[in-house]
Amino acid sequence: MIHLRKLLDSYRIVKLRKGVRQEDQVVLGVNERMSYIYTLHPEKVPLSDLAKVMQEDNRIDVIAYKQGEAVTVMSGMHDGQFHFRPDGPLCDEYGKGWVTEGNMEILDMKRKGNKIFYGNYPDALARLHASLLSHEGEYLIVSAKPGYEFKGESSPTHIGGASHGGLHKEDSSVSMIICGTNSSPRHLRTVDLKDWIISLI
Repeated sequence: MIHLRKLLDSYRIVKLRKGVRQEDQVVLGVNERMSYIYTLHPEKVPLSDLAKVMQEDNRIDVIAYKQGEAVTVMSGMHDGQFHFRPDGPLCDEYGKGWVTEGNMEILDMKRKGNKIFYGNYPDALARLHASLLSHEGEYLIVSAKPGYEFKGESSPTHIGGASHGGLHKEDSSVSMIICGTNSSPRHLRTVDLKDWIISLI
């Protein structure tokens, strides 16, 4: 278990039973193999500081947060940082363009010419970007290495069993059996299923 309250014990973390108080600095949104960590006071508790604390734990494989239009990614497993934003000259295997800078090893990505290929974190750039634009607030996304889960104040744990997933391919890849057609989705992503199903009707 990765105890987020212990890792962040130098900050005042909201207690669920008490709700947000004036002196609180951080809110934890714990979801087993991934979590959101919110700062309530970005000027006093910047996301970059929280990310550095997370980077000290090598059980945390992905740490990401927004900086303007770009996303910064760090890891407890790798040094350095990786930055990206959409609409750039590099094209991933799904046809999406990106601007990237820094250590691609953090997201286990390879570059060949102007092409990007994903490894252990399928469609990582689009998934992180969408998650960081999914709602308002100043927050980090953290994903746990396979074999580990996050724990907050009273979150359930599922050691050795099923749990909500992180970004790793072990959490992201699922089986699908297709019968009654010889066609298949253009790409093997959940977001591609809708258009494929409509094409069958």
